Formats: sequence, structure tokens, C-alpha cells
Amino acid sequence: MYDIRLLCFACLLTLLPPVVVADARFDLDSYKGKVVYVDFWASWCTPCRASFPFMQSLAEEYGDSLQIVAINVDKNRADADRFLERFNINFDIVYDSEGVLAQSFEVKGMPTSYLYNREGQLISYHIGFRNKDIGELESAIARTINDQE
Repeated sequence: MYDIRLLCFACLLTLLPPVVVADARFDLDSYKGKVVYVDFWASWCTPCRASFPFMQSLAEEYGDSLQIVAINVDKNRADADRFLERFNINFDIVYDSEGVLAQSFEVKGMPTSYLYNREGQLISYHIGFRNKDIGELESAIARTINDQE
């Protein structure tokens, strides 16, 4: 299921200059050539606690074939940092305390994830995270990686 507004926005996003948020830079275009999984999360989000081990398992399974970018929307970075202390992760974290990226992506709930192919085209998006969603998410990621190898 694709939302045409989201698809149009995703196309425009690749034309925009990088956004500087807090102390981090996020530029989807800089990930061209890689399959990218972008995940918006917050420290207060219960489903986000379950999504981090999932994202770490993806990072371990797919290595360089998949770039994961987790974008935090907490107003207070210390809350995000305390959340991250619970996990041993090896993927990119971006801090969006002003909500600029979340607004531009039209994030409707936490967590929300977006999957982009190597050309930077939006393949799918998903709102929320439940264990029953894992198979569907993994299939979309595997298809996107395998379709372009």
C-alpha cells in the first residue's frame, strides 16, 4: 500500500540539500547505491524498544547491503542517549529534536520506517512495530536487496 503524497514527497526529498539537525546531518542522497531503512523512534515509545533488536539483527544479517538510519525525535537528547545505552547497535543515529525531519517525512506514529532502494526511491513504509510485522518487513528488505544485486 503506497500513499501517493508520501511517494511524491520522497522524490522531492532527494532533490533537497542535506538537513542539519542537532549535531547530525541527514541526507538521503548520500546513501545512494545502498538500500536504506530509515526508522523514526522516541525513547518513550514502547514498540521502539522492540524495534531496536530487530534493526540490529538486520544490520548484522545484511552488513554493507543495508544501511539503517534511526532518527530520534526526543526533545531532550539525554532521554535518547539513556534509551540507546540498553542496546549494542552499529547503525546510524540522527537526532531530530525539533521534529524537522519527522514533519518532512509526515511521520504519523512511532515508530515509522521507510525502505528505499539503491536509487533512493521509496519502496515501502510501515507505521508501528509488532512481532507479527517482522516477517513482512524482512521480506520487503530482502526483496529490495536481492532485486538490485
